[in-house]
Amino acid sequence: MENSKKIYVIACGVLKPDLQAAANKLGLDIEFKFLDSVLHDTPEKLKIEIQQAIDAVDSTVYERIVLGYGICGQGTDGIIAVKLPLVVPQIHDCISLYLGSAARYKEQFEKYPGTYYFTAGWLDKGSGPDELRRWLARSWPGHSEQEITNFIEDFYSGWQKNYSRAAFIVTESEKAEEARKLAQTTAEKYGWKYEELAGSTGFFEKMLIADESDDEIIVVQPGYKIIFDAIAGKLLSLPVNV
Repeated sequence: MENSKKIYVIACGVLKPDLQAAANKLGLDIEFKFLDSVLHDTPEKLKIEIQQAIDAVDSTVYERIVLGYGICGQGTDGIIAVKLPLVVPQIHDCISLYLGSAARYKEQFEKYPGTYYFTAGWLDKGSGPDELRRWLARSWPGHSEQEITNFIEDFYSGWQKNYSRAAFIVTESEKAEEARKLAQTTAEKYGWKYEELAGSTGFFEKMLIADESDDEIIVVQPGYKIIFDAIAGKLLSLPVNV
């Protein structure tokens, strides 16, 4: 960077190992704030958490904010750049980031649409049966433990039928071997095909140094907001008062 100001990153906790690896590779001065990945289950709450994190950033210390979120179930729709530019990847979900580009993810999706992807960061996702059980217990007061158990079993039974391949994205994370074993075990349990794909920090690196918009990155200037264009299927930047 040409000045002494730092970059502030607000991202999903799932991205932590790879974003930090990319930052170390580039030698950048970055402050990270990782939000709980289960926020993806409630896009409106995710939006509130992201905006609060943005509002709290000191604009005298940092030169830009990088968001480790894409469309994410429209969880970024309406997010406002307050005093600093926001750098946001033009992606539907984080698999594009792990694979190095949206184009590579599209290629994989077209070949194997029923793929469940595993990464080292996935291990910290915290959205398994136990977390679902706790959420249902809070959200369904009056329902019995057996009713909740039956719902969870039905949910996961239907969920696994949508997939036929487990793909482990290989990275240099210290948790890579643990994630690989989980992917292999899951594939064996459900009778899925198992494959490994080479991961890349290229997209992560691009996010961290980008200062203008292109096909993969959108830079939202202060006074502008992020809008999801459902027809185009991508994020746009519009003035706050529009």
